[in-house]
Amino acid sequence: MVDAAEGGPTSLITADESLKTACARWSAARVVGLDTEFVRERTYYPRPGLLQVADVNGPVMVDPLTISDFQPFAALLTNPAVTKVMHACDEDLDVLDVLTGVTPVGVFDTQLASAFLGYGFSTSYANLVEGLLDVVLDKGLTRSDWCHRPLTPGQLHYAALDVEYLSPIHARLSRELSTRGRMPWFEEELEHRRRVRTEAKQPESAYLRIRRRGALSPVQHAVLRALSHWREVEAMARNIPRRHLLTDEILMTLAQDSALDASKLEAIKGLSPRARARYGQAILTHVDAARRTGPSQIDIPVNLRPYSGTMVRLKEIVKEQADLLELPAELLARRRAIETLLISVVKRHREIPPEFQGWRFDVVTDALLGCIKSADKTGSDGGKAQSV
Repeated sequence: MVDAAEGGPTSLITADESLKTACARWSAARVVGLDTEFVRERTYYPRPGLLQVADVNGPVMVDPLTISDFQPFAALLTNPAVTKVMHACDEDLDVLDVLTGVTPVGVFDTQLASAFLGYGFSTSYANLVEGLLDVVLDKGLTRSDWCHRPLTPGQLHYAALDVEYLSPIHARLSRELSTRGRMPWFEEELEHRRRVRTEAKQPESAYLRIRRRGALSPVQHAVLRALSHWREVEAMARNIPRRHLLTDEILMTLAQDSALDASKLEAIKGLSPRARARYGQAILTHVDAARRTGPSQIDIPVNLRPYSGTMVRLKEIVKEQADLLELPAELLARRRAIETLLISVVKRHREIPPEFQGWRFDVVTDALLGCIKSADKTGSDGGKAQSV
């Protein structure tokens, strides 16, 4: 086993012309490793602190605080001839969007690829490097302030390790995916997640992040949607975390008060005088508008009480199929996805949700549909009340 805790000087790009030259070299490569470091505690959008790129010549760091022209890098990201190997890339894609305004194409996510090969659902980069390459990484600077300057040699070495092993991991996982015939599944899932990510970033989808919303009445849920949308737009405009504007708990409290007015805002726990003064009128305006408009179909909770036993069986089917294929059960279908399928087929008679089409259909969807239709014919199977 190799210890990767020690290393020599790391190349750091701090000028536009140097970045342009490096991008020309990377664009000629077939595969590059890519990662980012950032800070996001006090802002809505991530604050880029460092870019890491690795090709056959090794890792190179790019200081985004000293670069003014990211066009060459944007061209690299959108070049379909170059595979960008990343690990658990969702937050990195946000950083790259802030810097360049583009979404990379040709992404190979090593965390997702490893899940398709039975290495675990959310395997960390360090564990994957150790498991596949027998190399132990130093992860001591995970909490480092990447926007503070100057960056230390230790920070640069740590950041370089995050891309140094991406290409060999890509080669290993690509071979295994092809050998097992799962490369089409992987590529299909990447595209599905790209679409889901795009939809989830829309302000109108913000309410989906709030837990326990299923207990709300249709009118209350409509109010929650309106407030969540407003909070998201406001947080984006001011570039502050949504929780610094209003917490989820406050939104839920506001939505549940059927007679909310200016005087009642003073009694809302956690809503500071400053927040009341700044946002009070906007809150009341959006609450009133939502009530006058009334709930839509998506605000009406679906009672899954008659199907609680069916839900148990559906999860068993997912587990059985996952074990058979040596896949994480979460990759096939999480509980929320199973509920969505059940609601779509039985309650709302909609088409099969996108996540259950494609590669999942033959693997698990067909069996799940058979179970749902069988339960629908026999009627209620009892159980606790549950709304979604």
